[in-house]
Amino acid sequence: MDTSTPSPGRTPHRTAPEGSPLRRILTGTAALLAVVGLLCLGAVVLSGLRGESVWPGFAAGAIYLLPAAFVLMAGLIIDGIRRRRRG
Repeated sequence: MDTSTPSPGRTPHRTAPEGSPLRRILTGTAALLAVVGLLCLGAVVLSGLRGESVWPGFAAGAIYLLPAAFVLMAGLIIDGIRRRRRG
């Protein structure tokens, strides 16, 4: 086996650490909530610019989904920091 150090300018091949399935699901959920919340916010803004009344579902989506996605992402970031410090 070759144990020599790689030449300058060349990095060794590293694979990403495998995350738990729950972490991947939570990451996907946070991303989906953020995208849907932004779409709802865009619909609210466009309806307001056109002078139309806004469907309450779009307003509720923007009000609840964006903060939920933010809190979920913040929790994932804090968990990632804790994992790195431990491991």
